[in-house]
Amino acid sequence: MDAASLTVEGLPSGSRAWRGAVAQAAGTLAVGDGLALRFTLPARRWVDLDTLVEATVAGLRDAGAVAPRLAGLDAVVATKRPGTAPGAALAARRAATLAGRRAPGRVALTVATDDVPRPGGRERKRAWRARIAAAWGANAPLDGAVWADVALRSAGALLAPVEVVLDALEPVLGRDPRGRDWQEFFPNDHVVTWLRIRRVAQGPALTLRLGPVPVPTARDAGPAF
Repeated sequence: MDAASLTVEGLPSGSRAWRGAVAQAAGTLAVGDGLALRFTLPARRWVDLDTLVEATVAGLRDAGAVAPRLAGLDAVVATKRPGTAPGAALAARRAATLAGRRAPGRVALTVATDDVPRPGGRERKRAWRARIAAAWGANAPLDGAVWADVALRSAGALLAPVEVVLDALEPVLGRDPRGRDWQEFFPNDHVVTWLRIRRVAQGPALTLRLGPVPVPTARDAGPAF
């Protein structure tokens, strides 16, 4: 019988080593149209949540638990939290269930577009950042943990645009001090601790909602496995 969940021990990252560890651990995990991921990292380790998701899903794809081009995968919910036993918990869930979950905090920003930024499309990415900046206005950058919900009306691979979508968040999250002068897009998106990517049938091609994760519940923001 196919498994519905598994645990991968080790240090989650965007590396080939982590991708290989996920593939090796995948076993008979059967991912249908939805996937829940919960990452545990050492305190103060800065790794973007979308990077962890992409590397982990790539490992599942290598193992055959996810179809090529992520066909049939319609929703992913991922969280990260600090802990002394690094690793990840993975669980197959119904996309409708994941899409119906409430975000862990209030909505601070909603912005949408039909011109979805894509990897390598710098002008589209700049236009998306300008749209975010206009919607955010003169508000100060959010401080502390943040949640983000990305809704895509697309038949393509679910995760393809996510990195560039979040890379434009500097107006809302501030600039990561590790960024070099020549790096045009370098927001503090490592503060995103709850991330949902879901496919929708109607509405704009891309809708992004985000807001702060309340401090008392930040540790409990992960999906229920």
